[in-house]
Amino acid sequence: MDEPDRPLRIALVNDYEVIVRGLSAMLDGHRDRVVVAGEHVGDEPTERVDVALFDTFAGRRYALDRARSMVEAGHAGHVVLYTWDASAEFLHCADEVGVSGVVLKSNTGPELVSMLERVARGERVGLEHVHRGRQRAGPGALSNREREVLALIALGMSNRQMGRELFLSEDTIKTYIRRLYGKLGVRNRAQASLRAAAYEVMPPAGRMHGAEGVG
Repeated sequence: MDEPDRPLRIALVNDYEVIVRGLSAMLDGHRDRVVVAGEHVGDEPTERVDVALFDTFAGRRYALDRARSMVEAGHAGHVVLYTWDASAEFLHCADEVGVSGVVLKSNTGPELVSMLERVARGERVGLEHVHRGRQRAGPGALSNREREVLALIALGMSNRQMGRELFLSEDTIKTYIRRLYGKLGVRNRAQASLRAAAYEVMPPAGRMHGAEGVG
C-alpha cells in the first residue's frame, strides 16, 4: 500500500496523564506524519482514528484487557501496545487479543512514527514471528517466566513486590529465583542484575523500585 496522503490520526491511551502527555510531546515534532487526535487518560477513543497507541505503563496484563476492549469497540483501525519489553508470552497474548503491533520504548521518536505508519499499512510490527512456534530452551536458557523474574530483579523489586506483580506467592517467586540463579551461575540479586543486559531485560530509566529485602 502506498504512503498515506495525510498524517495518521493517533489516539494516545494510558491511565496516567503524565504518560500520555509525554508521548504526545514525543510525537509533536512529527506533525507532518502523525496527528494526535485524542489524549485518553483512563478512557478509550470513541471517534474513529487510524491507530490507538496504548502505553503499558503500570500494568501489562491490564493493558492487554484494555487493548482487547479497544479492538472490539472498533473505533481504532489498529491498536498498538507501547512497552519496555515484550516476552514471547506477552507477544502471544497480544496477538490473541487482536492488536496490530507491539512497539518497544527503546525506539526513537522517528522510529516509533515509522512503525505506526507500517502498522497503518497492514504490517504486524513486533508480531511477525508469533506463529513460528515456541522457542526451544537449551541448557542454561531461560523460560519466559524466568526472564520476567530477571527483569523484575533488575528493576529492584523484592520477592513480595514480584509476587504481587505476577500474581504468584512469595514461595513460588523464591523457587523461580533459585532456578534462575542456577542457570545464570550467580549467587545474589546484584550478580543476576548484571546479567539482565544479555537477556535484553535491562530496567528502563525511571522505573526502578526500592527493594524491601532480598530473597
